[in-house]
Amino acid sequence: MDTVIEISDLGKRYPGAANWALKDVSLAFRRGEVYGLVGENGAGKTTLIRLILGLIRPTTGQVKFPKDLRIGYVPEKPAFYTTFKVREYLTLIGRTVGLNGIKLKNSVDEVLQVVDLVGKADAKINTLSRGMLQRLGIAQAILGDSDFIVMDEPAAGLDPLGQRGIRDLIMHIHQQEKSILFSSHYLVEIERVCDRVGFIHKGQLVLDRNLEELIRSHREKVEIEVDRETTVLENAFCGWNLRFEVEGRKVLVFDLDDDHYFAMMRLLNEHGIRLLALKHSGFLLEEIFLQATSQRREDQ
Repeated sequence: MDTVIEISDLGKRYPGAANWALKDVSLAFRRGEVYGLVGENGAGKTTLIRLILGLIRPTTGQVKFPKDLRIGYVPEKPAFYTTFKVREYLTLIGRTVGLNGIKLKNSVDEVLQVVDLVGKADAKINTLSRGMLQRLGIAQAILGDSDFIVMDEPAAGLDPLGQRGIRDLIMHIHQQEKSILFSSHYLVEIERVCDRVGFIHKGQLVLDRNLEELIRSHREKVEIEVDRETTVLENAFCGWNLRFEVEGRKVLVFDLDDDHYFAMMRLLNEHGIRLLALKHSGFLLEEIFLQATSQRREDQ
């Protein structure tokens, strides 16, 4: 994929601050991908977004992109002229990005259709629900055929139905070969819509990976239930240097590869222990994030 935005050694230290808000961040955003940005509150996500948008100046490093790149922005809490009607407001925004005449009208009609606000086109903005306001924020960001759309917590504060609507919108935009930077605390949403993910911790980018490869690289965990309490499995897992948790007749073991799996089954058979249940499950993105950030805490 072509690179649309390249960030090199980017850092920001606010005047009077003891610590860096962002430090030594280097990454590239590619054409047509959805990039998920994950981090705790205060980790540096919003600072990175503001630097990309040119709203603040970096202390170190640079952000490079083509001069003709059109960038749309959806803040966490979009601000509007609330006494305007929806169509009236989008028409105003369209003019600011260079649209006029029939092209302006058609573009406004199109984005109203995309964000499912056709039925609210003549409603005043101050009558819209939170979910509708978020969709209106996305409409203004994609108006004018933006190439790169930045979304800062677009589903924050929405109910599950509203979150699903935002997710569907992101997928629709993605299908148009647009690039999207998607910052969110909802890691399930990140898993569902993103191609690549970055973890920010205390102002530093601690991970930048293809999402599918990242999840595949974390071996599955296995929950085992046997017919009686026993130390046989506990002793074996200790000897194999595997991480595990025991609760009565149930054992949860992590990173169980094929060799150890078959060795475990032979061990149960040798000791006459009957296997009642065995459940496989992959690592959730939340677990991977916690592992990555806890490792960084230990290293600091």
